[in-house]
Amino acid sequence: MDQILDMSVVEELLSFSDDGDPELLLDLIRMFLEDGPSKVQSVTEGLLAGDFEKMERAAHSLKGSSGNLGARLLQETCEQMQIATRNHQLEESRKLAAEMVANYATAEQALRDLHKSYMS
Repeated sequence: MDQILDMSVVEELLSFSDDGDPELLLDLIRMFLEDGPSKVQSVTEGLLAGDFEKMERAAHSLKGSSGNLGARLLQETCEQMQIATRNHQLEESRKLAAEMVANYATAEQALRDLHKSYMS
């Protein structure tokens, strides 16, 4: 899972509570899982419409939430997407959108598994 999630970030989130209560971590994971699909969809919609601003906003938002949870590969892809959309690089944006969808799916599964491990 370290390839997908930086566990040092997860451990840092757990360290914010005195007793190791995972509530903050679980809340952040829930928000990511609830909001993430709409961000990915916004990138896809923006790409189809040629709306670079929409893609950049969605990538920026997803970059922040993935970074907060240590999903580094997704975070990096979102950062690259921000740069490509800011520079109106359509082909690069297309390539990165496909990477983002794949990286989001991988991060989503890892976070679902992590969430489940704290719920059992």
